[in-house]
Amino acid sequence: MTGVRQIFRCTRRLSQISESGTKVANQFARHTSTQARQKIMEDENGKKIFLSPFGEFTPSEMLVQEYIWKNATKFANNIALECSVTGRKYTYSEAKDATNYIGRSLINMGLRKGDVVALISPNYPEAILGTIGILEADLIVTTVNPTYTSDEIKRQLKIANAKAVITVAEIAPIVLQASRDILASGGHLVVIEDGSGPIPDGTVPFKDLIARGKTLPPITSYQMSPNDLAVLPFSSGTTGLPKGVMLTHNNLVSNMQMVEQTCEEKMWQTTTADFQEVLPLILPFFHIFGLNGMVLPRIASGAKLITVPKFTPELFISVLMKHKVTGLYIVPPILLFLNACTYIKKQVYESMHHFISGAAPLSQTDVENFYQKYQLSPDQLKLCQGYGLTETSPVVTLDVGDSKPGSVGRNIVGCEVRLVDPSTNEDISEQGQVGEIWVRGPHVMKGYLNNESATNEMIVENGWLKTGDIAYYDKDSNFFITDRMKELIKVKGFQVPPAEMEAVLRSHPDIQEAAVIGVPDERCGEIPKAFVVTTKGSKVTEDDIKDFIKSKVSEYKQLRGGVTFINEIPKNASGKILRSKLRNECI
Repeated sequence: MTGVRQIFRCTRRLSQISESGTKVANQFARHTSTQARQKIMEDENGKKIFLSPFGEFTPSEMLVQEYIWKNATKFANNIALECSVTGRKYTYSEAKDATNYIGRSLINMGLRKGDVVALISPNYPEAILGTIGILEADLIVTTVNPTYTSDEIKRQLKIANAKAVITVAEIAPIVLQASRDILASGGHLVVIEDGSGPIPDGTVPFKDLIARGKTLPPITSYQMSPNDLAVLPFSSGTTGLPKGVMLTHNNLVSNMQMVEQTCEEKMWQTTTADFQEVLPLILPFFHIFGLNGMVLPRIASGAKLITVPKFTPELFISVLMKHKVTGLYIVPPILLFLNACTYIKKQVYESMHHFISGAAPLSQTDVENFYQKYQLSPDQLKLCQGYGLTETSPVVTLDVGDSKPGSVGRNIVGCEVRLVDPSTNEDISEQGQVGEIWVRGPHVMKGYLNNESATNEMIVENGWLKTGDIAYYDKDSNFFITDRMKELIKVKGFQVPPAEMEAVLRSHPDIQEAAVIGVPDERCGEIPKAFVVTTKGSKVTEDDIKDFIKSKVSEYKQLRGGVTFINEIPKNASGKILRSKLRNECI
């Protein structure tokens, strides 16, 4: 899901947002006989709203843990989670019981309804069990990037007002330093034994949560309601420092259901006596794409998840070789790795039917290169894109296998979309014209934690969330993301989308990866500058690249800001290029 950023900036409670969406749906009730064929509706205020072409949607009133375990008895003996490093496995029966035991132990530690527990861990089965166990105890989980420094962790713990922390032995010393205030006030630090070494003195072994929980009173009912907070990931939104995104149980469950209803099992299949999806968890679990885009919905459908704590070529290749993988959730850098790798053979894809790519735009050139390299066709293995934000739990649009190349598909069931001209604030209803994506639906966040001003900047007029992403649509209502508003380069008033330039640069045989930013220019306002990573042994020069670009793009898109050769393009954990970091280095 491209731009899996966070969309939960709402001043209203979810119930109010849902009510607003219901009112809109009721206003269009007279059109229900033709709604599936219509692309744009106009409300009583003249707003031009894209309704989902996949039908209508009614949210279920369920908690996250209730939703994901609702069919667990049907595949009780199937493997739910397996660690690619330690080999630890949990069946669905074992996993479901373990989360309940963990919940009991957390309650026994003194944690109470609505308390926040921080989960700071790479992708291990126990991180997933811990997250669900936190929800079982009527608590809220805030997911933290395990590569953060102590200061960064401390900042998130403080903003979230975390009362306890679950982490892994490898980073326990860093987390211990960051969580001293929590421990000083009687909080607990729980450590997953990951094989990297002993856990610090005074901390609680994660396995004890399960062992002790077996002897404690069972959790038979929940105090939380669907409109209560469940997960508190952090996002910068369109600007500024990371903020806590308040996602309710309803937000998360609605988005899972919206995606499932949109796909109608055209992509991932529910486990049966004869079939089970096998999916490596490469995406970081702390990120909303990994959490609610992949892990939780796939648990709900009975898939086998192979957890990958850290992406290394050797580990990733070994997982593909060892397991009969049926598909992949990826970000663009992973596809670039597959295109460049010389050790992966076509045979590993024989059991796969889908790739889902998100978090950043995927170049059609890169897609074509993949198919050409492995002599595959879209009929054999579909490579689909989606788009979303943390604030939308996360999915907004999805290609279910029938969209145009380069498209992120159409808005999913229950998700309303508008395209708004950022300069005039007027709705766009012409094919090919770009505008900012505005989103409304039951999956839109409740708001930013303790940050009303940021919430009000993000969610406006009747619950519409402003994404800050620029897109256009075609005659079939397929959406195409062009760029982020704040990252668009303006040359003499003309817009230059960095993602477009980066795709062109990557088509050069000597360029492995690229990033493009705008740098100040007295005459033009801004001019494009490129940062490139070349292939091993390449002798390509700056002039060679500039000449190459000249033949590919319009005059105002030329790389007048220059070309800088670097060893690595900076990215965040979800694969997004950190253009702001490159921009700061140019100042």
